[in-house]
Amino acid sequence: MKVVVVGASGTMGSLVCNQLGERGVQVVEAHRGNGVDAQTGAGLAAAVAGADVVVDCLNNITQSASKAKEFFGTAARNIAEAARAAGARVVCLSISNAADPAVNRRMGYYQGKAEQEAVYREILGDRVTFVRTTQWFELADTLSDRMSVGPLAVMPHMVTAPLAASDGAVVIADAVLGTAHQGKAVVEVRGPAQMDLIDVARASRKARGVSGAVIPIRFGGKALRDGSLIPDPADVVTPMTLQQWLAGR
Repeated sequence: MKVVVVGASGTMGSLVCNQLGERGVQVVEAHRGNGVDAQTGAGLAAAVAGADVVVDCLNNITQSASKAKEFFGTAARNIAEAARAAGARVVCLSISNAADPAVNRRMGYYQGKAEQEAVYREILGDRVTFVRTTQWFELADTLSDRMSVGPLAVMPHMVTAPLAASDGAVVIADAVLGTAHQGKAVVEVRGPAQMDLIDVARASRKARGVSGAVIPIRFGGKALRDGSLIPDPADVVTPMTLQQWLAGR
């Protein structure tokens, strides 16, 4: 079995490559560093040729709705067309409830993910599976580190059921291989406990020995704070707790 992972150099892409490799799959790592650009299409057809499955783990951090829609929509169209030509199906990493207008109204990045899903459905129909996860524990570090000013960090409240990215990679690999969730168009994945990512960031900074407070800000609308980020029901509740994730880093 040949699987092409687009966005293989990112957090989830690299974990998915490792998961598939450990299960004996022939993995092609596709990213700009080795000449594959999903947005322009450069190198994509050659990378996907002969593939059974293409996994889309692309990321582009922006809160501009127009930029997010352009990136995710264009890349999805290019990947979908390459996959269709190769006779491959697609497994796409997405975000729980990001396609809901009530959730993404003030979140440009989520609007981009909604566009991504719409393009894949338009071109591939039932030959695409979306693995939608809640936010990862790792996101708390990303946000608090990026939004630091001296010893202080600011970040928005996000009430979610976060999971370890490594647990998410297991679910994606299962969807690729058909060992679970066979025939499902959408697999909803959440972590074991509801919490605010602010609290994850504080616990992580303490564990890393990073001093300074994490100050919450209001951003992104009430959907980020009222539990709308959590799928109900979820197909998978991942096992790793925040404490286990912190201990294993």
